Amino acid sequence: MECDLTIRDLVPSDNYLLHHRVDCCSYHLDRKELSKILIESMIHHNGVGLSANQIGIWERAFVILADEEITVCFNPKIIKAYAKKISFEEGCLTYPDQFYEVIRPASIVAKWEDEDGKIHKEKLTGFKARVFQHEYDHLEGVDFLERSTGYADIHPEKT
Repeated sequence: MECDLTIRDLVPSDNYLLHHRVDCCSYHLDRKELSKILIESMIHHNGVGLSANQIGIWERAFVILADEEITVCFNPKIIKAYAKKISFEEGCLTYPDQFYEVIRPASIVAKWEDEDGKIHKEKLTGFKARVFQHEYDHLEGVDFLERSTGYADIHPEKT
């Protein structure tokens, strides 16, 4: 039986990596290798997004799948969040089978680097904006439960 080293297990929800901000990517990071690991792991775990810290890698990077396009983002930033907000049910690979309503800006302006170091700046709307914000939160050490409406009502001691 062959072992695929590009697919990584998800770390448990109480792991240190998920609850602290991840700083910028390390200087000697092999971005092409990390891109492959993120994409393959996201697909394996049936996600639409995955941050590096969710699979135990302390790098400021994530992958998103939206509008039938995979985008890997290194050193992502949210430059602007528009005032209009939308509530939508979200799930998270870190919390299997748990879904909560989360209110987020409907549109954002985001900036990130690709695996070649090229800088991208784009206005994101709809599902792509939501997934970008969810994965960005992971890198900021913010749990989607902290953003949810229903979870805070059920578990006020954890938010």
